[in-house]
Amino acid sequence: MINILTDLIWRFTGNFMAPDFVCRIVRYLQVVLLYASTYVLVSLSIDRYHAIVYPMKFMQGEKQAKILIGIAWGLSFVFAVPTLIIFGRRELSNGEIQCWADWPDESYWKPYMTIVAFLVFFIPLIIISVIYFIVIRTIWVKSKGHVMIITKHYDSTYSTKYPHRSAITKAKIKAIKYSIVVILAFLLCWSPYFFFDILDNYNVIPKTKERIYASVIIQNLPALNSAINPIIYCAFSNKSCCHFRNQRMQTFKDRTEGHEMHMITRPEYI
Repeated sequence: MINILTDLIWRFTGNFMAPDFVCRIVRYLQVVLLYASTYVLVSLSIDRYHAIVYPMKFMQGEKQAKILIGIAWGLSFVFAVPTLIIFGRRELSNGEIQCWADWPDESYWKPYMTIVAFLVFFIPLIIISVIYFIVIRTIWVKSKGHVMIITKHYDSTYSTKYPHRSAITKAKIKAIKYSIVVILAFLLCWSPYFFFDILDNYNVIPKTKERIYASVIIQNLPALNSAINPIIYCAFSNKSCCHFRNQRMQTFKDRTEGHEMHMITRPEYI
């Protein structure tokens, strides 16, 4: 509603037709969502870390999740504040009216975009990577745990068994897999955007027609992340998977029965 819809309207009209305060609010909220997309994933990884590494202390569950999400959105709103000052409704040199950044000099773009890239992408990515390394290592160690079972027999003798038993439940392992896939999807959709933007600001990429085409594709890749996440959720959802599996089995059964009836009613079988 905020990122894609406003961008579509803007592309359709060509010029930015709304007032200056709308320009600032739209840009501000777009940057807020940019920060939140990453910080919510960081919160998710911290939540998984506590659930796996410190399961006995992970009793607050819902309360902790709310605090982490609140911090993620709070930081997003704070870090995006400079956008309210930087952007405004401007008339460009070619006569177009756009919602554009107003810098004293174009060289300000380089430090600004570098700081944003580190705050939004690189630093959170390092945090997430370290956290999930610890989580996966913990799962690997705990999965080798054993439990001793003492059995009393009718003749009053005892026997002990040490069956291999995973100390991590399947539900937790599935949650980790889901989280990692979500983060990988985020990485694949957002990393081209930030790398291209930084290289472009530092004039590493040559000014060619191919660059313009690549820019259009890469700048729209982040929106793809919002489309992929529901598909990932559906793939990991037992309820959805069971529904589609049952539907597929029923379709296969109907086709099989229809094929058998066709074979029976063919003239050479009568």
